Amino acid sequence: MGPRQQHGQLITATATHATAASASVAGAAGLKYYITDISASSDKAGALVLVKQGSTTIWRSQLQTTAAGFCAYEHTFSQPLEAAVGALISCEVDGTSVCNANIAGFSLPTLG
Repeated sequence: MGPRQQHGQLITATATHATAASASVAGAAGLKYYITDISASSDKAGALVLVKQGSTTIWRSQLQTTAAGFCAYEHTFSQPLEAAVGALISCEVDGTSVCNANIAGFSLPTLG
């Protein structure tokens, strides 16, 4: 059985920027982060959404442009993405004049 969210502390972050939004949660000694949900939006056709552990990309997707010319994306991971103990986590998206990034999940203390 995997980690259970009800035993952890909720983590969330959101960011808005013109050309690159990065929603991040700083690493903390003795904590392991589990990413359960991300969302992103951008005005850039073909924008990339990246989930990172530190500077390493651990998951990525390309946003599809809607008929209105705006890209929006939401994803819930059926099995949470697991980051290394103490590692910073982030959700990043690029844009041309407006983009938004959101990340959510939970943290659990490590033993020892």
